[in-house]
Amino acid sequence: MPLLEMKHITKAFSGVCANEDVCLSVEQGEIHALLGENGAGKTTLMNILFGIYQADGGEILYKGKSVRFHSPADAIEHGIGMVHQHFSLVNKMTVLDNIILGLSSSNAVLDRKTAGEEVKRLGEKYGLLVNPEDRINGLSVGEQQRVEILKALYRNVNLLILDEPTGVLTPQETERFFDVLKRLKEEGYGIIIITHRLSEIMAISDRVTILRDGRSVKNLVTADTTPEELSAFMIGRPLSPKKEERKEPLPQTALELKGVSISKKHGGKKVLDSISFTVKKGEILGVAGVEGNGQKELAEVITGIRRHTEGSLSFDGESLDRLCVRERFNRGISYVSDDRHRDSLVMDMTVMENLILRNYNRLPFSRNRLLDYKKAEKRAEEALAEYGIKTSGKSGIKTLVRLMSGGNQQKVILSREISEEASLIVASQPTRGLDMGASEFVHNTLIRQKEQGKSVVLISADLDEIMSLSDRIAVMFEGRIIGILNRKEASVNEIGLYMGGVTGKEISHE
Repeated sequence: MPLLEMKHITKAFSGVCANEDVCLSVEQGEIHALLGENGAGKTTLMNILFGIYQADGGEILYKGKSVRFHSPADAIEHGIGMVHQHFSLVNKMTVLDNIILGLSSSNAVLDRKTAGEEVKRLGEKYGLLVNPEDRINGLSVGEQQRVEILKALYRNVNLLILDEPTGVLTPQETERFFDVLKRLKEEGYGIIIITHRLSEIMAISDRVTILRDGRSVKNLVTADTTPEELSAFMIGRPLSPKKEERKEPLPQTALELKGVSISKKHGGKKVLDSISFTVKKGEILGVAGVEGNGQKELAEVITGIRRHTEGSLSFDGESLDRLCVRERFNRGISYVSDDRHRDSLVMDMTVMENLILRNYNRLPFSRNRLLDYKKAEKRAEEALAEYGIKTSGKSGIKTLVRLMSGGNQQKVILSREISEEASLIVASQPTRGLDMGASEFVHNTLIRQKEQGKSVVLISADLDEIMSLSDRIAVMFEGRIIGILNRKEASVNEIGLYMGGVTGKEISHE
């Protein structure tokens, strides 16, 4: 008897089906991967299982009994836990306080000593070692993830749902995390893991269920399939092989940073600490590192959003130090932000309006301070055709961007930022939240810029992305660049050690 069966689950929002006749089963002692593009219905399905949404049709059987969870608390009480991609921990509280937060006790006061001993026991048993008295804000991302899993185990769950669990881990942390999952599997736990990384699915899962357009299209035994087959079922076609033979970077320097720092107002550790590197024309410089080590600040310093307090920047041999964002954009520096909703798009504007946000005030879109709507509409129609941007309904270029998928929103940004005038593209987490098909499009777009002699600074937490696209790889740790490696010589293990702050040898920054 399966631990979980979801039979013919259907869920619609405003008449649009998010899940349609979806079937999923998970055995005890099984790691089951859930794979699908953005909008395929994975999150909706898991939210139904976890009691956040109610299904319109279908049935859930848990331990052989028909169930219907009305809230996450209800699901947890029945033995189902979920670790979300973005952790729900209180930073200023201790590990123990976060684990017992919200629990009721038969006594007037919860026995912290007993609770702490139980947390330690669980940690030692499953390799989730963390000090119960440490504060969350002093823990690494990997340690915070252990707390989230301990929180679920402390509540005696039997089925654990993990949403993109390795997205912010180093390769070494991912390896340790997989060891934890294997121990849980041996103990008889059922585990559902949502991930877009095919290599991880092949390494850790027993079976895979693939969703496409809200329906479950295939259930496969992992040992009997291949990454190529998985991608074909997921996006309806095999992924194009990446072109390995690429042009070497040109000898001319496009961007140069010398000793660039950002000091905090009230002292303490610098946000950026003496950053020095160059980017050649026709080069993709990858910037790797666990998120929160200064990558966003680096992108914003290059594009002019933040001011550096020390050092200097130059582009094509001319100083950038006193130039604002618009002036740098006019010089050819474009920015694809890691947060497209906050930094790159006005969600209640149309596709056309978002496409001219950068240059609405100059030719060809503006003459004598009057906007030429016909020129703007022509530009937008060309962008839709060139980038394959899909809009909702018949609205076309007048579609509000908030009504579009994440992949199509990203295409709008790419179309605006990667213009003929752009010669340096700072791309920060450009495929975050995108499915494989949309990610492939972004990758090919960046490679095309390199082939045209343009420069790219690619900031990404995805090591596969960094390794496949970059000519050289800079690794950031605590606001510093602690190594720059040639892609042909770099290994995932070596980069992972640098990401964790471990350096075995001095590497030149040039």
